[in-house]
Formats: sequence, structure tokens, C-alpha cells
Amino acid sequence: MDETRSEPPKIKVVDRRKFSAEGEPLEAPAAAPEQPPAPEEPVAEFGTPIETPLPENSTPKYSGQPSARFLELVAMLAGQAELLLVGTEEMPAEPAEAQRVIDYLGVLEEKTTGNLSAEESKVLSSILYQLRTYFLQRK
Repeated sequence: MDETRSEPPKIKVVDRRKFSAEGEPLEAPAAAPEQPPAPEEPVAEFGTPIETPLPENSTPKYSGQPSARFLELVAMLAGQAELLLVGTEEMPAEPAEAQRVIDYLGVLEEKTTGNLSAEESKVLSSILYQLRTYFLQRK
């Protein structure tokens, strides 16, 4: 590799999409200019989040209300973990698999910290506490 090189290599990007974001057909691409035009807005540094406005008809990710889908997901995983801990007549208990599902719920709690409503957070932490306690009792 050449250590004396001071500029990074130039990369040319060609937009080959045939339709616009609204679904309208685009015209044939014109000859690309040699130099790209200067951006109108300042470009963020690498790793800096860029804030983009939400479309008018969209809702923000966190509305403060508990999400039914999130609570269903937590209940489904908790039910699966409980079934694996207890077992049935046809299926023996599998504590190792139950621990794996409990760990998934733990990762879910860790990764969603700060993005959940108070009720969602309370439900998830309560279920995790109960499953972990039951797992230790069954061990």
C-alpha cells in the first residue's frame, strides 16, 4: 500500500433508479457532471446522527402509550420460556433452552432501555424477574 498518498480515492456514485420516491417514472439520466454540486446543508461527520423531519402523516416511534405488539412479543417469549421450564407430558423440561429464551428477553430489555413506556418497561422487567427466579428454583 502506498503510504505517501494523501487523498482518499474518489468514488463515483451513479443513481440508476427508474422511478422516483412517489412512483413516477424518471427521465433518462443526463450526463453526470464531473464535480458534484456543493451540498446545500452541512454534511454531518461520520458517526454523528442526522436529524430528518418526520413526514406529516407519520407518528413518532415512541408515543408514550404501551404497544400491544410489544406486549404480545414479551408474553409469547415468556410463555415459551415457561413451557420449556415446566415441560409437558409429550415434551420434557429443557432448562438450557428456557435459559436461552430468558436471555433473549434480557437482551430485549437491555436494547430497548429508554425507548419503552413506563408500563412496557415494568411488564418486561417483572416478567424477567419472575422467569429468572423460577429458573433458579427449578435448577
